[in-house]
Order: sequence, then structure tokens, then C-alpha cells
Amino acid sequence: MKPIRWILILLTTPLALYAQAQSHSLVKLWETDTVVAVPESVLPDATHSFLFVSLIDGGPWDVDGKGGVGKLSLDGKRYTPDWITGLNAPKGLGRYKDRLYVADVSEVVVMDIAKGKIEKKIGIAGATGLNDITVDATGIVYVSDSKAGRVYRIQNDIPTLYMDDLPGANGLKATKDGLYILAKKAVLLADASKKLRTITDLPNGGDGIEEVGNGDLIVSEWVGYVYYVYADGRKEQLLDTHLQKKNTADIQYDPATKILYIPGFNAKTVSAWRLASSPSTLLWDSHRLNTWREKALAGDTTALRLITRLRGQADRLLALAPLSVMDKGLTPPSGSRHDYMSQAPYFWYDSSKPNGLPYLRRDGQRNPEINKITDHESLGELGSRVHTLALAWKLTGDNRYAEKASLLLHRWFLDDSSRMNPNLDYGQGIPGINTGRGIGIIETIPLISIADGAILLEASPAWTATDAKALRSWYTQYLHWMLTSTNGLEEHRAANNHGTWWLAQATDFALFTGETATARQLAEEGKAKMDHQIEADGKMPEELARTNGLGYSTYNLQAFFTLSTIASHTGIDLWTYNNQQHGGLRAAFNWLLPYALDQKKWEYQQISPYNKDEIYALLLQAYTVYADRQYLSDAHLIHLDGGSPVTEISWGL
Repeated sequence: MKPIRWILILLTTPLALYAQAQSHSLVKLWETDTVVAVPESVLPDATHSFLFVSLIDGGPWDVDGKGGVGKLSLDGKRYTPDWITGLNAPKGLGRYKDRLYVADVSEVVVMDIAKGKIEKKIGIAGATGLNDITVDATGIVYVSDSKAGRVYRIQNDIPTLYMDDLPGANGLKATKDGLYILAKKAVLLADASKKLRTITDLPNGGDGIEEVGNGDLIVSEWVGYVYYVYADGRKEQLLDTHLQKKNTADIQYDPATKILYIPGFNAKTVSAWRLASSPSTLLWDSHRLNTWREKALAGDTTALRLITRLRGQADRLLALAPLSVMDKGLTPPSGSRHDYMSQAPYFWYDSSKPNGLPYLRRDGQRNPEINKITDHESLGELGSRVHTLALAWKLTGDNRYAEKASLLLHRWFLDDSSRMNPNLDYGQGIPGINTGRGIGIIETIPLISIADGAILLEASPAWTATDAKALRSWYTQYLHWMLTSTNGLEEHRAANNHGTWWLAQATDFALFTGETATARQLAEEGKAKMDHQIEADGKMPEELARTNGLGYSTYNLQAFFTLSTIASHTGIDLWTYNNQQHGGLRAAFNWLLPYALDQKKWEYQQISPYNKDEIYALLLQAYTVYADRQYLSDAHLIHLDGGSPVTEISWGL
């Protein structure tokens, strides 16, 4: 019964909540009065000072001389309807240098922009339904014939048939990747050899198509819909005005200002909308999260089951009190409980000394005494809670989860009475030796997922722009401390997993705070880490020397997987990097895998039980990166029916 109940919850949740969670949206800037006589297409002039507007002002295919081209200011306030008159039913607009091209039923009209006059008309034999126009970077013009299902090419003012057998051919966009074509419901891409590839399909059939970048598009349907189309074919609905009888005809997008201009056709308006993007997460794949939500809305049982389990976990967090560094019973040497404090886990009271000092090291054996100081456990718990709540909000739209996550973030980072000071001067101190070490920085790993959770929350009313700015300020200060303090510099130099985790954290925090140049420089350091740590066969000697070699090898791979995911946002590819020993991340993973799966006997020390859940999450990630189905099969050896909902939603299919 639970899946059925969850379907009902989804269907009764306000749709506006889901709109908040998608990656892109349109924000309305302005709309003209109903004074624009049947506008079909818009196009900025070369200096982006105004818009050209094609005006049908009659039947959509009538040869009646009523049509023309008007000019509209970029704020929508000043409109000149009679810049060019005497056309029939003008539609698509294209521009090259000082020439404007207009598709007008059976001919392409060429206008001299500087003179504001018709220069010539290029007739196309047999054409009766010329519709959209696009011009490539060299000045070659392409025009569609919707009635004949054709695309014509015009070079040096001479038209030739370019492509045939394209029923309903309409929107066109010439790009460096080829010619995008809207034909009935299909979004197509024709390469230089005219080979067609289907990007996606539309419910009602496309009208206008514009390039956003990286292969992404914005596509309109005349009936009143606008979509964001990803390069891989996924779609997000940006606008729906069909109930208001407002058409969305041949759109125009300005990538410099991120403004989309929409001619309203029968509504006789032109409107401007800014394309807004939800901040990109650094670890989570926003597209994967959107897919889970869409599957749940479509009734997919796996998605419903996972999100129901996730929601159950999130519900239990709602009643828990927020955490703070102020909760610990001890005071750091600074005299301020706002400073984070923890004790080294592998150091123990020396019974041979009168006061037990200095403590002695027992690698891999955790001293339960460390639990007397709660900051380490509390920060880890905070990361888990924010992670779960942010995911739950993203996938359900239930703002209770966002509100709770916001409360937790305020308590730990922002509120004057409870905030943590942005340093780790007193992390993993050793009684009798020091009050803190660089090694302690490994305890702030939860800050990575907390940053990702905060990014998701930025689309929620519970986490304001002021909140987001304040949190980024805290992270900026902490990153500065990591980069300049004695402890930070010490951990930066660490030769094992500590150095890898330091680099993963610092790269993430630099991206989160907008320090992209620093992030790229740090990400590049990941190659040197691999050069030192990974041998040709994939062994990681620094980790194998530990008393829990299997666990620490896995831990270091977690660090490298995290760093590689984050580094990809800077353009640095660590996933496929082969180091100086001709090894790399995949070699290290493949070497460790049979031991982690009990397929080979471990020949090094492992004094503590090994948790296969750690390698399980890495298997899911490795499958998505390397597309090797063996990784998925190996994952099923650990969890045939899947792992925790957070793991499955974050990395699963």
C-alpha cells in the first residue's frame, strides 16, 4: 500500500513545488500591449539595440501585401510597426552583416538594414510555405518550407534544395555542430553530410529553436509551450501559456543577456523572459535527481519505493534538535566553544606514566575517550541530516524538509550564538603533545555534502539569497584558513588519503565560493597526488602500510572519486588520467575490487571489520563514469535489491 499512498502524496502536492526544483526556469521581464500585428518571429539587430519583428497582419499564408517588419525596443516600450511594409505573411528572420533575410511564403526577401529598404527578393520555385530562416557563420542562408517538407540553402543569393522528406519542417538553427531542424514533433540535428540524428520529440510539434550552449537548446511549440532541451534529449518545460491563448512562435535567445524573446502571434504581443538556472551541484548529478523525480511522478515503482524510504528518513529528522559546536562540554584552549575541537582517535592513555601523558599511538584502534568531545560526531551527523533533507526536498517539493535543513545550517554556521568559527586549530589534538593537528582537517569532509545540500536549497524559499551569501562567506573564510594556516599547509602536504581528502575539500570549497581559478589549480594537483600514491598495478602503498589497509585503500579511492567528480567542473579530467607509473584511478579501483568483494585473499593488515557498503557506492559511480556493466554486476553482489535510499538516489540508475 505504501507506493499507492506515495503516488497520492505526489499527485496532491502543488505543482509549483516541483517547478521550483527543476534546473531551469523563465523569469518574465516585460510584455507589450496587444499592439503587435500577428508577430511570428523576432531577431535583435547587430548591435542589440532593438528587435526586428516579422508582422503577418493577416492570414498565416495569405499573399495579401499586409505584412511587414517592425522594430521594437529591448525594453518593449517603443514600437515602430512600419519599418518595412508591403510583404505578405513574413515569418522567419535571419541576419548576416547588414542584410536582413525574411521568409515570405514563396520568396526570401532581402533587406538593407542601414537603408531600411528592400534590396531584392529571392524566389524559390515551387515553394508555398516558407517558414523559418537561419544564417550560418559564413553567411549561408537556410530556409524551411513547412508545406513541402523541405529545407533550401541560399548561397550568393542562389537557392538550391538542401534537404527533402522533412514533413512539417519548421524551426531551423545553424550551429558549429550542424543544422538543427524541427520537423513535426522531432528535434533533429543534421551534420555536414546531412546525416540526421533525433535529439528528442515534442508533444505538439516545434516552432522556434535556439542554441543555449554545450548542445543544449530552447524550443518552442506554437500552441504555447517552451522547453529547455538538453543535449542528451531530456526536456524541462519552461513555459505553458496555452490556456491563456498566448502562442509561443519563433523565439529568439540572446546568450549574452540570457534573455528569451517570444512573439505571441495571435495574442499580438512580444514578451521577454530571462533564463534562470538553479545553481549546479558539485557532487550530485542534478539531471539524475530530476530523472528520479520524473520517474516517481510517472508511477515508476522503484523510484516511488526509494523516495518513500528517503521521505521516511527525512520525517524522522524533523523532530530532532539542531546541532552546534556549543553543545560540547569542554572548552578549547582558545577559551571559546565556538572553535571546533576533537581528539586524535588512535592515541591512548599511557599507563606507564603517572598522568598518562603523552598519549601513545595505536594505529587503527579507536579510543572511545574521543566521544567525550562531540564536535566530530555532530559535524558528521549534520552532514548526513542536511544531505538527506536537501534530497528529500528536491525530490518531493515538501518545504518542511528545506525549512529544517535551513534551521540546521543557521544553527551551525550563521547564528551568532551558536556558529562554528571557520577554523580547525584544535582538530585531533593529542593530549600531552599538541592542541591540534593538520590531520584534523579530515573531519570536515561533511562540509562537501553540506555545500551541495545548500546549493539545492537555493531554489527553496526557506533558504534565502542572504542565507546563501552568508554561508559562502563562512566557506570562504574556512578555505582561506585551509590554504594559509600551519595546520592547513601541513595537511596539504600529506602523502596519503589525508592529502587527497584535503584536496577534495579545498577544490570543492573553492568552486562553491566562486574561486574558479583556485579550484582549477587545486584540481590539477590531483594528478600529482596520483603520481605519488598509485603504482602501475593500482596498489596504493601509503594505505597498504596501515593496520586497516583494505579500509584505508577504499577510503583513499573515495577521496579520489570525490575529487575527480568535483574536478570535472573545472575541466580537469582525473577519471582517465594515467600517471607517471602508467597507473591511474581505474587501475587502483580494479586492483582493490576483488579483495573488497572477497574474491581474493587480502594479504595485508585489516584489523577491523570491512564495510562493503563503502565499495558499493564506488561501484555505482564507476559504472556511470566508465560504462562498464561489470561494475553494476559487482554492485549487485553486495546489494541485489539496492542499498540505502540516499546512495541509490545519489549514484544509482
